[in-house]
Amino acid sequence: MGCGASRSLDYSSDISQQWDSVQKTIEVKQQKKKLVIKRVGWKTVRIFVSSTFKDFHAEREVLIKEVFPDLRAWCEKRRLYLVDVDLRWGVPKDTTSEDTLRLCLGEIDRCYSDNIMPFFLNMTSERCGWVPGSMEVPENLHQEYRWINGLSVTEMEIMHGSYRKDNYNSIFAIRDASFLDSVPVKYHNDFVDSNPVAPHKLKMLKGMLSERFPDNRVFTYKCSFGGISVDTGKVQMEGLDQFKKVIFEFFKTRIAEQYPLDANIKLDPYELQREAHDSFMKSRSVSVIGRNDVLQRMEDFLTGVSTGVPLLLLGGPGSGKSSIMAKVSDIAVSRAANGQIPGGGDKDWHVFYHFVGAIPGSTDVEKMLKRLLKEMKVCKDSNMPKDYETTAQLVGSTLSNPNSTPVIIFIDALNQLNEEKTTSILSWLPRKLAPQVRCIFSMIDETPPHRLLKDRNLKPEEEIVTPLDMDSRKEIVCDVLGRYNKRLDEEQMATLLGKESSQNPLWLAIACEELRVYGDFSTINSKITALSDGLLNLLSQVLGRFEKENGGYLVVATLSLLECSSNGLLETELLSILGDESNMAILKTGYASSENKKTTRGDPLPAIKWSMVYRALRPFLRPFGDSGEGRLDFYHRSLSKSVRQKYFGLQPGQESSLDNKMGKWWHTRLADFFEMEQNMDRKVEEYLYQLVKIGDQEKLARCLGEWPVLDRLFEADYSSQLLAYWRKCEESDGKYTKMEQCYKDSLKELEQRPGISQEEVSMRYETIARVFIQAGLYNESKDLIDVAVTLEQEHLGSRPERMVEHYALLAELWDELCKLHDFINPDQLNELRPAIDFGLKSIKIRETLDGDEHKYKMANSVMRLSFNLNNWAECGGDSNRSEQEAQDESFVQADEAIRLFKEIGDLGKEAEASMTKAIVFPRGDEEQIQWYELAREQCQQAYGENCKLMTRIMSNIGIYYEDKRDYQTAYTYFVKWHEVSTEVFGEQHPKTKSAFSCINEPRYLQIKERLSRQRQEQR
Repeated sequence: MGCGASRSLDYSSDISQQWDSVQKTIEVKQQKKKLVIKRVGWKTVRIFVSSTFKDFHAEREVLIKEVFPDLRAWCEKRRLYLVDVDLRWGVPKDTTSEDTLRLCLGEIDRCYSDNIMPFFLNMTSERCGWVPGSMEVPENLHQEYRWINGLSVTEMEIMHGSYRKDNYNSIFAIRDASFLDSVPVKYHNDFVDSNPVAPHKLKMLKGMLSERFPDNRVFTYKCSFGGISVDTGKVQMEGLDQFKKVIFEFFKTRIAEQYPLDANIKLDPYELQREAHDSFMKSRSVSVIGRNDVLQRMEDFLTGVSTGVPLLLLGGPGSGKSSIMAKVSDIAVSRAANGQIPGGGDKDWHVFYHFVGAIPGSTDVEKMLKRLLKEMKVCKDSNMPKDYETTAQLVGSTLSNPNSTPVIIFIDALNQLNEEKTTSILSWLPRKLAPQVRCIFSMIDETPPHRLLKDRNLKPEEEIVTPLDMDSRKEIVCDVLGRYNKRLDEEQMATLLGKESSQNPLWLAIACEELRVYGDFSTINSKITALSDGLLNLLSQVLGRFEKENGGYLVVATLSLLECSSNGLLETELLSILGDESNMAILKTGYASSENKKTTRGDPLPAIKWSMVYRALRPFLRPFGDSGEGRLDFYHRSLSKSVRQKYFGLQPGQESSLDNKMGKWWHTRLADFFEMEQNMDRKVEEYLYQLVKIGDQEKLARCLGEWPVLDRLFEADYSSQLLAYWRKCEESDGKYTKMEQCYKDSLKELEQRPGISQEEVSMRYETIARVFIQAGLYNESKDLIDVAVTLEQEHLGSRPERMVEHYALLAELWDELCKLHDFINPDQLNELRPAIDFGLKSIKIRETLDGDEHKYKMANSVMRLSFNLNNWAECGGDSNRSEQEAQDESFVQADEAIRLFKEIGDLGKEAEASMTKAIVFPRGDEEQIQWYELAREQCQQAYGENCKLMTRIMSNIGIYYEDKRDYQTAYTYFVKWHEVSTEVFGEQHPKTKSAFSCINEPRYLQIKERLSRQRQEQR
């Protein structure tokens, strides 16, 4: 046998040994069950493309330009974001072998993180690619990925992404070797590996793939030479239709099976928020070092006797408050589930946790409070409060009510909630909590919320997060560096921990990360010495290194875009913006010009460039999946501050990024990008925010006038966000002039649109009418409702389910007009008449309709009708409805409202109906006080002492005794009215001031003085 044959046998033997080693690393012989992940929101799907680069240029082109765009469009219809991971542009020349290998395998790790089982495509032909030598694979990477010596990088991608786990989301495309017959000889070197071992390796690989995976996941395709591209000079291929079809159908099927979307399921935003906070809690509670004493005292607070006040966890930025809060939340969930928290009576404890800044929208205090009400089952969607003030009042009454569900509330970074609402941010927190309510809040000390809580008569308990002691600091350093088989000697450890900022866990974690990625151990001492003291200083130093080593201006652009975004950006959005070179002009030339703005989007940033940026920034970005859709944002607020300081020139305390060229540039780039956004949810969330930031009132008004935008901002009860945006478009008078004209013009345009249905026109008129009522444009609203009613009657058959809403809306409109009168007088009859008539019409139709929603709406309509009929009687009535007739009918409607709310099981609304019935009785009647006391008892049970309804009840009872001329008793209730109003509304609220004015009338000041003398005499 000749030498060639002998060497061939050696190759075969070596390759067989390699695959024997592979077989020993198999984790799952055969996956018996495919993963199904139920979801209702958006989700990111990543597809990793594995192959040698040079010989698969043509296939990758059709994937990127044809297959993936079609698949992406299909995914978006199913609320999925598709990200294709294509590393074909190669690795920079100065990149180390370790970095190159980590780049390839690290991208597969991200696929595991996002999708549990990666969506993986491998293409194989006649090249095996780079086979790293044993000295080129570092020991730590060898252990981490169980590297098999002798395998190529592409083969290791297959091992890690599919082979070892029998990944059912993987597919393998093997190109038939016959294609070479059609390729000119001079191009063969691009398609055939010169390494003599390659044919043997490839034969074994193809055989092992066919043996390991079923036929539908390993397929052979044919193609032929298609000429040379004029643009690239690369070989093109023909006959790839089968290749494209098989891959498209495979991933379409697997994605649909793994992420089924039930279109019938109504998205519950509150549940989605809870899941996102749960994910954040679990990720941050894994390792909390050096805080055992703090954790124990917080546990004691939860399990001890209630003190009626919250516990505050106080500390500076980066002191570890979030990790402590996450850990205690996790402990509380476990203890509550096992019945280990006393004090809840016969009810189970509910644990509510909210990490401000952890997910998009988490800084919105109103959304947070509504989620709390939903989780405590205080409200359903149908009776959720419509504005912040009402929501805050209901939460306050719930948390002070001894009959409420036992609840433990964790809010991390309380001081970061809606900074523009600082003055009212704690109006929802009662002065004294009910015995079965525990609250723990973390915040930076001496921030406005901390000072507000300290100023209360009942002081909160405080737990200070002290600087880390030396042992804890050493443990953190050893833990972080030990994960990567690295350690510091005693001298190096002493130098690092000798820095003052090493007492701060975040500073220490960042410093360890800097040391971990530092490659020259011989100069590590100098590196440690050079680490900047101070959290923001160290972050600035790290960002500078990122710029130098990982993409330069791309790092700056990424950080700037995230800082200027509303609530973070999707990876697909970042790649698209970064891929447009014109967006980088300010970083490359320093010249900011908005001329020649593109109206279409170009190619995204190549994956290889983005991977370098992402790998550098990853420790500082929120982990993938926290928002449920793969959104990127800063992991910690300190990084945001550092970016503003380093790149925008903003000093601490300066929040606006529009006072400088860089801030304006990036806000404008984001506005331009989202102006073309097809996903309306993202457009509404980001584009409007950017327009406000750059002060473009014209575009903001134009966008708000688009029907899809209105659909997403409109709320039937109160469209707070929509109206807030319109106020940004108006001048200082706040009259909604632009909004009125815009929507009237939009309605006219809609009516003239070819093929538009009368149904849609009618619905649009009704929607705009509701918006106008919410904005106080009552007369303008009436004209629109009249059009909607006419359309329904003349063209749509007067359908009961639609007419009832029109009549109810008209009743609401006239009821609002009635409230414009300061006092009840006969002039009010002009507004009361249509309010009553339309109320009766809506009730008559509603009685014929089934469903809890109709019953609840009818109960509210009946209660409103009873109140208006009573006002009609007090105005003296008229010839069509006398005073007595109105009075008698008012009683009937009040009783009906009580009956309906009792059937629904809403004790709070039943209390309001009982109060309404009391009002209907003649002033000073004995039965009136009985119904007031019943309403008070029901209100106390449903909401507790401190609630909005109780202020009305106390005021009315005081008026009752005032009518009876029992002024001392009246004074007692008016004082209670003032006390409850102060608790619910705050001292400066107009309603509290009204109560204060009442008890300071001369008559009641005399009573106050007399009662004070009596108390002194009794002493």
